Order: sequence, then structure tokens, then C-alpha cells
Amino acid sequence: MVWVLVYLILLVLLLGTAKAHLVPDKRISQQSQKQYWANISEGATRGTITDRWGVPLAVSVPTTSFFIDPMYWDPASADFLAEAFGRETADKFSRPMEGRFHWVKRNLPKSVADRVIDKKIPGLYTVTEIRRNYPHDSLAFHLIGFCDIDQLGQAGVELEWNSLLYSPPRTRFVARDSHGRGVEIIGGAQAPTKLNASSMRLTIDSGIQQIMELRLAEGAKNADASWAAGVCVDPYTGEIIALASYPTLNPNKRQSLSDENAVRNNVVGRVFEPGSIFKPIVTAIALESGNVSRNSTFMCHGTMKLFDKTMNDVNKRAHGFQDVTHVIMNSCNIGMSLMSMRVPKYEAYGMLRQFGFGEKSDVEIAGEEAGLMKEPEEWLGTVPANIFIGQGIGVTPIQVVMAISSIVNGGKLLKPYVIGEVRDSYGNVVHKGTRRVRYNVMSEGTAAFLRHAMAMVVSEGGGKQAKSDKVRIAGKTGTAQIATSGQYKKGQYVASFAGFWPADKPKYVMVINIGEPKGTRYYGGQIAAPIFKAIAEDIVQSQGRDATRSLKVENSLR
Repeated sequence: MVWVLVYLILLVLLLGTAKAHLVPDKRISQQSQKQYWANISEGATRGTITDRWGVPLAVSVPTTSFFIDPMYWDPASADFLAEAFGRETADKFSRPMEGRFHWVKRNLPKSVADRVIDKKIPGLYTVTEIRRNYPHDSLAFHLIGFCDIDQLGQAGVELEWNSLLYSPPRTRFVARDSHGRGVEIIGGAQAPTKLNASSMRLTIDSGIQQIMELRLAEGAKNADASWAAGVCVDPYTGEIIALASYPTLNPNKRQSLSDENAVRNNVVGRVFEPGSIFKPIVTAIALESGNVSRNSTFMCHGTMKLFDKTMNDVNKRAHGFQDVTHVIMNSCNIGMSLMSMRVPKYEAYGMLRQFGFGEKSDVEIAGEEAGLMKEPEEWLGTVPANIFIGQGIGVTPIQVVMAISSIVNGGKLLKPYVIGEVRDSYGNVVHKGTRRVRYNVMSEGTAAFLRHAMAMVVSEGGGKQAKSDKVRIAGKTGTAQIATSGQYKKGQYVASFAGFWPADKPKYVMVINIGEPKGTRYYGGQIAAPIFKAIAEDIVQSQGRDATRSLKVENSLR
């Protein structure tokens, strides 16, 4: 009986032990899960962005990030972090911490991460994340934009199309042994999960983009300008071929992204008074309204009293009798003021809206402004005359380039677009950019007349500094004062040139703006026209070299 009692007691203990191990208390299970398992957020990724030829402009690359689990971390090991991560980071982890997860450093390249991993510091663990990389540094920065450390778009196309480009992070479960070392990744042996990020092809040409950025920055620095903008489009489709803004930044150097002035995209986000580059546009309105004909003449005495103000030409120069072509060629303010008096204000306002002013163009880039335009009820006194010379109205470079494009393509205002194609992670096309007509703003006859007049501006008028021996350029210069608190400030201007080339069979339309240049040279014909010319010539020469190279390859294949 004694032995039966002993064995009975042992059996009870055995069953109790088995139950404690096989059917543990829920609180014990939860505690053990926290001790031996951890769920870690795996870094998000984004789709690739390329130019129209497939040149990568934004890609996501794998990196290594380090975190600490305080349960296995010895604060005395913090000194080992100083060499790799700096003393400030080491001091942060030199004291006891709560919780189970603390980031140390994120998105480190493999060469740096391997040196730390080799030290096998207890409690310091790694996880693979994704970092957004821009292979050409600042190229097309204002168009592409940038992302934060969690791969969320913050500007440009990255922000506007974040919902398609962004693939959310996934949770990974990590198992650890009694020393806290990772021994298995759940799902690690399985096939990788299909990411939802889409790939995107832009309409821009990276070669032309590089030319524009280099020439624009060079011209802006020579003029000591506060800002500059340049945009080139295909006038027949609305495709943006190049878009540049100065100053610019390198999105791979995150510390520089705090400069708000440099982050701003001047092409879509800068509102300015256009000056005389606006004259071909309002001339189209006057001609289409039927109140002015191509043979209409205007007398310019160099100055004119209009209501309570005096309108002046540059240096009060008198041009005498001149027809519409010469009003544009000579950039005559008096002629334009007289022209404005013939067009009813409600009709002029409505046609300006049709040209896209006072509203967004809906280009697929974040940060676009609508511009500023007074309601027709406010067109009192000299307001119409000011608008006809390009003052008293706020526009953006993207609005101007599309309006000039309507002159080139025969009278159609197109919607600008920069997204050529978007494909999902399975290769299916989910978006395709196409030509879209917003308004028919003028007849082909009016458009042809204005193209001829703008060609005359460069060959014989105020745009001679855009005249080139390599390609025939047509365009219009512009110099506008900058208004501050309702008053024009002396010495502050925006110099511009808007045009197209080749003049006889236009292929490209481009607008160049130089904002707030310093010194005695501030006219559009002096500083903006030479930049336009240099860009056009570089593009013509580069395309000539490409054509020659292609011909040589074709001949060699034959």
C-alpha cells in the first residue's frame, strides 16, 4: 500500500507536469510569445520611374536597418555602436530601455551594415528594408519629387501618384532562441509575396532634361537670379518633354530637403506676371473676337494718357503707325493698350479662361497653382490695358507654354501630361497618357499669322538674341515688374522668353523664366532669350549626333 501510494503521488505529479507544459495558462502563453517571437514591419517598396526611353529615374534598392530588443540588450555594449553609428547614437542606448523594439539606424548600405553584423552584438538585430534611390541625383527633381524614410511620396509625381507607386509594408514574424538570436523567419522559405507597386514611364526625355537644367542653372547664376523655370512640351500631344526649376536639390541627400524655396516647383507652383510674352495670346483674342483685323493699325507716340494713369513704352519710344505684326515685333505697349480698348471686357475675360488662365491645367504633378485673374467686374480703368501688356494677371509657366502651344498646333489648347504609361505589378497597363483637347481657342488662320509674327520678332524685332545659325527660332520676349503689396517694386523683374522651333515646322514649344535678376541686365531679350537659344541649339545638335549614330549602326548591320 505504501508503494501504491508513492506511485499514485508520482502519477499525479506527472499528469500535473504534463498539463502545465501541454495546456499552459493563457497568461504564460502570452508572455512566452513576447519572449520568443517578435513581429517586425518589413519596409515598404515603390515602383520604378523611368523616362520615355526607359532610363531609370527613381528605383527602390534593398538596405539593412538595425534595431535593438531591450530584453537581450546589454547597455554596456553601447560602446560597440559608437564606431559605426556615432557617439550620440551609442549614448542613446547606454541605459536600460522599456519595450521590445527600438530603431538604431535605418537604410544602411550593405558595406556599412556588414561591418556591424560581423561583431555579433547580442540584442542588436537587422531587418531588410527598401530605400528610394535617384540614380541621376538632382535630374528632374522637381518633376519626380521625393519620398520620406517610410517610402511615402512628399512632392512631385511621387506624391501625386503615391497610391499607385507605393506598396505598403508587410509584417514578418521572427523566432529567437534562448539567447535572442534569430533562428527562423516564418514564411522565409515560401515564394515572395507579389508587391502591389506599379511602374511608371514618364514623357520626359532625360537627355533634353539634362540640357535644360544645365543651361537654366548657368543662366540663372550669371544673372544672379532668385529663381528660374523652364518647360518644354510637344505642342501636338501635350507631352512634357523637359521641366526644370532653379534652385534645385539632390533627393539622395535628405538633409537638403528642408529648403522650401528649392523644393518648390516653379513651373507649376510659381505665379508671376508674364509681361510681353502674353502679347501674342491677347492678340489672338483680339483677332478672334473680330474687333481687330490683321491689317488694323495703331498710332504709338511712346506714351499715352489712359484714364487716371499714363501708359508708356520702353524708354517712351514712339513707334508711329504700325500694324498688328509690328505691334508684336516691337512689343509696343501703346499699340496693345489701344487694342484692348476694342475688345469687350467680358469677351476678353471668357477667352482668357479658355486659354487656361485662372484655373489649373490638371497636369499630374503635385503643387500646381491656378494663377490670379480678376473678375470682369473689376476690369475698370486701365486694368484691360495692363492685362493686354501682361501686367495685372498672374500666370504659371505651364499655363503659358500650353497657350503658346495652341498657336503652334493650329488653335487647340491641350491638357499637358507627364505620365506616359503606368503598369501594375503584373505588367498590365492601368493608365496611359493621351492627347486631350481642352478648348479650341483660335482658327488656323489666326494661329498661322501669329507664328509668322513671332518668327519676325526673332529675325527683326526685340528677340534677336534668340536668333540662331543652327535652327530657326520663333518667339516673344517679356519683362514684367514684380508687384509687392499692390505696388510695383523698382528693380525687381521677371525676364522671360516663350517660343518654338524650328519656326517653319515646329517640333518643340518652350518657356524660360528668370526671376528677380540682379544688376543692369534684366530684360527678357537680354538674359532669357540667350538661354532659350542655347537649349534649342544643344537639343538640335544632340539629336543630330543621335541620328548620325543610328545611321552608322544601320549601315554596319547592312
